[in-house]
Amino acid sequence: MINIMVNDLIKLNSNYLTVNSNNWQSVKIENNNPILSIYDINNKITVKENDDLSEVFNCDLKWAEDHFKERVNGLPINPGNEYKNWPYYRSNEDDKLFRSEGKFSHNYMERIWCKGYKGIRFDYGDLNDIIDRLKNDKNTRQAFLSIWHPEDQSNHNNRIPCTIGYWFFMENNKLNIKFLIRSCDAIRHYRNDLYMSYRLLQHVCEKSGLSTGYLSYWIGSFHCFKSDLYELNKIIKKWS
Repeated sequence: MINIMVNDLIKLNSNYLTVNSNNWQSVKIENNNPILSIYDINNKITVKENDDLSEVFNCDLKWAEDHFKERVNGLPINPGNEYKNWPYYRSNEDDKLFRSEGKFSHNYMERIWCKGYKGIRFDYGDLNDIIDRLKNDKNTRQAFLSIWHPEDQSNHNNRIPCTIGYWFFMENNKLNIKFLIRSCDAIRHYRNDLYMSYRLLQHVCEKSGLSTGYLSYWIGSFHCFKSDLYELNKIIKKWS
């Protein structure tokens, strides 16, 4: 599986475009440290039953597993606790940039467990509704867990979700997951995002009594900063 993932990194390293954007995560970008990006990445990862997921995805354990458990805890907590244990967390700078009022503008727990809010016609659903839908009809095409909400389309000048959502679908009598993410940091998030997506598939399968299939993913913008190129090459050499 590392070969599939390292190919994404090699493509980024070899074919990136320099993006002259003013902001990243609603934060001003330094002129001498632009974003380097490629677009429209599609891949599929099949995990064998006895595979060690930390080796498959080369994620940041133990944080990735602890944060996944926080995501599926059942409560819309914000800010939560595991953000402080993220390996790339910079307490003073990140708190100033993203938690000026004590909470994040959004997080996964709020989006996954958003029961109680009212939509235009119907109440919001949460992860448990997705699981119930699969229990009632495992072949449904409607089992989509949305992280991106309509409020993210308004120009409120705050950080908005990178993840669009997760689609669960049956194929060959196994439940699979399609992870859709509009923008993905190749150095700090990519491996952890894929790991937690597959763990979400395992979690839903366990709750719905279905067999676990594969993870496929689409990344809109796959990128790093110019200052990350040295680390990007280190990861490529380590995985190759």
